[in-house]
Amino acid sequence: MSIQLQRIERVAAQKAPSRRPLHNSVLCCNLIRMRGSLIALIVMIGVQPYAAGQNRTSLNILDYGAHRDGTANSTEAFHSAIEAAKAAGGGTVYVPPGSYTTGPIELTSNLVLYIEAGATIRFPAQRLPYARGRVQGIECLQPIPLIGGTNLQNVSIVGRGVITTENADWVKLMGSAQAASGTGRGSAFGLAWDQLRELLQTKTPQSDEEYLKAAPLLRPDLVRFTDCKNVSIEGIHIVGSSFWTFHFLYSQDIIVRGVTQQTFPGIFTGGIYIDSSRDVLISDCNLDNGDDAIVLKAGKDADGLRINRPTENVAISNCIVHRGSGAIVLGSETSGWIRHVAVSNVICQGTQFGINIKSERGRGGGVEGVRIDNMTMEDVGRPISVSQFYMMQGETPSPQEPVSVRTPTFRDIAISHVTINHARGIIDFSWNPISTTHSSGEKPVPVMINIEGLPEKPIEGLRLYDIVAVGAGGLRASGAVGLELHDVQANTDSGPAFSAHDCQGMELVGVTTRTPVTDAPVIRLERCTGAVVRGSRAFPGTGTFLSVPPGELKSIHLENNSLQDARIATEEAARTFE
Repeated sequence: MSIQLQRIERVAAQKAPSRRPLHNSVLCCNLIRMRGSLIALIVMIGVQPYAAGQNRTSLNILDYGAHRDGTANSTEAFHSAIEAAKAAGGGTVYVPPGSYTTGPIELTSNLVLYIEAGATIRFPAQRLPYARGRVQGIECLQPIPLIGGTNLQNVSIVGRGVITTENADWVKLMGSAQAASGTGRGSAFGLAWDQLRELLQTKTPQSDEEYLKAAPLLRPDLVRFTDCKNVSIEGIHIVGSSFWTFHFLYSQDIIVRGVTQQTFPGIFTGGIYIDSSRDVLISDCNLDNGDDAIVLKAGKDADGLRINRPTENVAISNCIVHRGSGAIVLGSETSGWIRHVAVSNVICQGTQFGINIKSERGRGGGVEGVRIDNMTMEDVGRPISVSQFYMMQGETPSPQEPVSVRTPTFRDIAISHVTINHARGIIDFSWNPISTTHSSGEKPVPVMINIEGLPEKPIEGLRLYDIVAVGAGGLRASGAVGLELHDVQANTDSGPAFSAHDCQGMELVGVTTRTPVTDAPVIRLERCTGAVVRGSRAFPGTGTFLSVPPGELKSIHLENNSLQDARIATEEAARTFE
């Protein structure tokens, strides 16, 4: 295999101009006259143009003393091979089939770590030295990642091999956080972490002494790149994770493609974290994680506002997500802004959330310029949630305050072409003992589409198009300005299909339910001045189509609706619905 890699690199290097790296399309044009088998091999292994053009050295870790039967530690072999590549100005470190046990692997610039099919790299749980990192949007000291680096460029992890570790071993070694309960708010990472977070609200950054108090309970990321450029991870299979699986922090020009992750039900073993990073492509991944699958973050509260670095220019496509928490998640760490995001062609099966866009008071920044299109969701707890009232373990709700830099802004978000089946309407993290599920004794109200904006800073310009949702609960909205629903169908077995309060300038076009409930209206609007209901239909069996409190019907505009099958087209009534 190393001979083939060297041949590919020699050919690509001959074709590549010395001034700058080639784009994929240019490389394909230059190689079009080459034999088809060679082109197929290049596509199969996913060698990046910048890596092939710059790296002419192929280094087999067996030549540096690696043990392929897993009987001895191969940490030094990985280190020596990577140092040899560094000394040569770059290269490919080749991991042939076999089982390798190792400690952390620190990468270098101009490097391809190629993990062959049949190769397994195993990381046993161990105490590791601390380094600067960021957890939940807060800069801190945390254990060094199992694979990764800082201030690198032109780095790839590719192949069809396996990277694995046991989450339970890490939790046993590092200790477990305190679960929320009916008598306590719990803590995601221990009381020292909560105290650090509170100290950072008054002064950021804090002394190393304070960071060290919180560090022992934090686990290392499986893969983390910090302040890196031109990074790609392709084809790799992940089984188990110590903590977050892929974490890109303060980095740019990132590609994650064709990756499989199986980390469920590991505690906080989320999938792909884009953290104050930009110019990102994620595609063709199969994710089964113990937390959120694809997550965009940009800093938290006072510390995030101090850093003030956005996550922006992110494209996500052609992914399948199973179980875990959310499939596509933006926030709740929004302090540096999350913007210019395009998502398409995603399938969710059994996740707690499908789309979860979230923040809270005190976080600042916001989310804007988001397009999410073409998703299907099966057996999802809450398929769509856009909320500025998020709260995690160890936190208490912030009181309303005047609008300031601490107030998060949500604007210009569009969600379209979504099919939802067998929605449960409620979220359930009982598989994760450290969860928000236990933080309240209240009986949850089923909701398929949840929209919650702050009264002091409502959600602006949220638009939903061509959505068919079947399951428990309908759409609930509050605190929005200019909310638009176009061709949205909510088929539920209880309560109003659409319920909104304190939403100004709503537009409901072609909204309906094919499963009307006789004792609840299809639409219930309260304090929604200027709402327009247009081109909508009441299906046979409808009791009341539109219900508003006494005196509010005059502020609602009805245009070209087909309501003859409703027993009552409109009503003014003082009614309460769950």
